[in-house]
Amino acid sequence: MKNKINKGTGLLFSLVLILSLFSGCKKLLDKRPDSSLTRNDFFRTESDANAALIGVYDALQACVSQFWLWGESRGDLVASTDLTNGYPYFQLFDNTTLPMMKWDLPYQLIARANVVITDVPRIVALDNNFSQEESNAVVGQARYLRALAFFYLVRTFNEVPLVLEAPNSDDVNYRPAKTSAENVLKQIEEDLAFAETSVPVSFGANKEIRGRVTKGGVHALQADVYLWQAKYAEAAAAAKKVIDNTALYTLVESDNWFNIFSVKNSTESIFEVQFDYTLNEVNGLLNTSGGYAVNRTLIGYFDGEQDLVRGNNGTYSSNGQFWKYAGLNRELLRRPTQDPNFIVYRLPDVMLMRAEALAHGSFEDKTEAIRLINVIRTRALLGLVDFDGNIGTAPIVDIILKERAMELGMEGKRWFDLLRIARNDERPELLVDLILSSRTVGERSTIRPRIVDSRAWFLPIHLDELNANPNLVQNPYYK
Repeated sequence: MKNKINKGTGLLFSLVLILSLFSGCKKLLDKRPDSSLTRNDFFRTESDANAALIGVYDALQACVSQFWLWGESRGDLVASTDLTNGYPYFQLFDNTTLPMMKWDLPYQLIARANVVITDVPRIVALDNNFSQEESNAVVGQARYLRALAFFYLVRTFNEVPLVLEAPNSDDVNYRPAKTSAENVLKQIEEDLAFAETSVPVSFGANKEIRGRVTKGGVHALQADVYLWQAKYAEAAAAAKKVIDNTALYTLVESDNWFNIFSVKNSTESIFEVQFDYTLNEVNGLLNTSGGYAVNRTLIGYFDGEQDLVRGNNGTYSSNGQFWKYAGLNRELLRRPTQDPNFIVYRLPDVMLMRAEALAHGSFEDKTEAIRLINVIRTRALLGLVDFDGNIGTAPIVDIILKERAMELGMEGKRWFDLLRIARNDERPELLVDLILSSRTVGERSTIRPRIVDSRAWFLPIHLDELNANPNLVQNPYYK
């Protein structure tokens, strides 16, 4: 396909124009745009479509620190280095004005995606060089990115506004109420079904293969969405499509494991958010790494397994801070620039998602789940899990959960893993016990009465959003 995205100066004016249309609102869900005339005039050529899509990817870049916080900071693998506030869970019950509770950045992404989804298709009739297939590929990428944003939102807040229309007319509801999690997930599935048939399998350059939406990225997100809903057959099938594509996705060698993060865009990367400080593309992941230390729970996993590939000077540094995004090598050479990539999906993540789905199946399914676990353990130079398919589901899931901690720890996954398994497998005690065991004795008495209430597993809506939108209702635990 020819509609190649280039962040060169040739699209600078177009990019500034399209971003000005829907990024200047102080409150995305509250304020109407000043005019739709400029937008209607803008979308006329293939270059306009690509410029608008760049805007969606740029909005994704702005979300990565928030996505990391939502997926990691409430789990059992981190410890706060802020001694005045302590573990983040204390803060979540004191007020509803913490930055972690804001959702404006994902909704900016959604708004930009909605503009692309609405306006790009009509360019086909205006530009003879822009085919229907190319239009669908652009829209498919936008629908994937919208689905990704909604998936983070629904896992974090449960019920959220389902905003699907571009902010271009008085017909749009700018004060939407919350939508049920079930309907949000249904829309995510619909977006991904369209993307699956529209986006390419690959792009030309490796950076684009890993940094733009491909079929592999769609299948990875589909596996995650299905697994969240305990649709195990669908999750296993979607994950298998990624695993089977060995032309694009292979595990890196043990000796090069840290290069996944330091060099970027490895052979096992499926989708990662790209950053380059020379293009003024930076993020806050290095600062985040200074605000959270690796919990003794995770260090205990590595020490107990004698995991020398992924442990000390890999996932974390000798001073106890996480190192995946901060380091350039294992010798503690710190990254001098604020531009680590944020990995959304890589192959071991998808392999373990498939294993988790298969763990709920037959003897043959469980046998395959154990094989997948052992492939990842072999890469880490660890001993094999010595079970067969006669083992129950819960022990396999526990092994997977530990393996995900060691392979994917500090990548913004852990809280969602705990929440998914606690809910799907009806094991709330697993989440509670792991969180409490990772805290000091003094902290446990404060955390326990809060975390045993499953309503507290979702964040409150930020006070600013409630004040701006009278149709929003605070999440149940925080009323």
